[in-house]
Amino acid sequence: MTNNSGEFQFRSLILPFYVPSAFMFIGSGMVLPILALYARNLGASISITSFIIGLFGLGNLLLNIPAGFLITRFGNRKVILISTFLEATLAVILGFSRELWSFGILIFLLGTVHTVFFVSRLSYFRALVPSASRGRALAFLGGGNRMGSFIGPIIGGFIAQNWGYSFAFWLFALSIYLSLVFLLIWLPKSESSGILSSTERALSRTTVILKENRLIFSTAGLAVIVLQLLRTARQAIVPLVGESIGLTVSQIGIAVGIMYAAELVLFYPAGIIMDHWGRKMTAVPSLVLVSLSLMLFPMAASFAGMILIVVIAGIGNGLGSGINMTLSTDFAPSKNPGEFIGVWRFIVDLGTTGGPFVVSAVAATLSLGAAALGIGTIGFAGAAIMGFLVAEPLHFKKK
Repeated sequence: MTNNSGEFQFRSLILPFYVPSAFMFIGSGMVLPILALYARNLGASISITSFIIGLFGLGNLLLNIPAGFLITRFGNRKVILISTFLEATLAVILGFSRELWSFGILIFLLGTVHTVFFVSRLSYFRALVPSASRGRALAFLGGGNRMGSFIGPIIGGFIAQNWGYSFAFWLFALSIYLSLVFLLIWLPKSESSGILSSTERALSRTTVILKENRLIFSTAGLAVIVLQLLRTARQAIVPLVGESIGLTVSQIGIAVGIMYAAELVLFYPAGIIMDHWGRKMTAVPSLVLVSLSLMLFPMAASFAGMILIVVIAGIGNGLGSGINMTLSTDFAPSKNPGEFIGVWRFIVDLGTTGGPFVVSAVAATLSLGAAALGIGTIGFAGAAIMGFLVAEPLHFKKK
């Protein structure tokens, strides 16, 4: 992973990480704008649709900490391969779902296996990439996510409108199976860090990690919770607002694709800023702009207005490309980083889970516009926390 002078080589990450991730990102991008629309097609109300989308985040939340302990016991390679295979298989089954209850269960299960994959990949990065290069390495990964999220929604919206939702879900599955091929061939071997003796010990380690890092979790962790809340609320709000103003599935896919195209332009500059001037220099503007965009969504009345707002959202989220992953690896200790990353993921995924559920609750009692305004206000509070209460993570002293 390094050359003779000790300089880290980014190209060493291309085949084992960036290429398989690109396949997964394009596939997930294809279904990103249509999950909510498919739930609506099955007869769900706006609030129920947001609730079902939130089940993915709930699956993330519940498996974050167990994922860290699975990595400690079995090693990164075994965990990442099994979770990738399971995610692809669930995507195949998703294409056959014709009832809301089964659709919701599958979304939840996809969330559980996806977070195991995510934590194991981050644990690999923590072990292989030095701190001085990690912001750019993870920004590249975030950029790949945004490339997939730019291409995928346009493809997915077109396919769903012309050939049906199931075909889009099966292409999603195929993209994950393709990523699995690259992982099987090029993913570096890894060793387990030791066998956990009992569930009690695992819970004890979680308590220790929370106590030792309580200041980190109560400041930086809280700010990232808010960022995740904004991001996942946006995933529910964009297609639902598009549907409410009469856009077609294809137009909504184009809008989502343009949003991620705006993010794509900024992923590498965001990595450079993080590595040279600090993580906060991207995190705070990201929180501000995404919050602003959410507060503007109730004003959208046409396709053109929708495009303008999603571009603002994309610029904001692009500035935050890789920030969650970078902070988790910045703060992770040298010994058993997977455990810390799993706990970090659990904490910040309170926001991932909460976004769609907040949209669901507020939309059911007030309106979709009120949900967007309320979550945008929370976002500005998160920006203040990151700006004033978090010490610059780039200079964090590892334990």
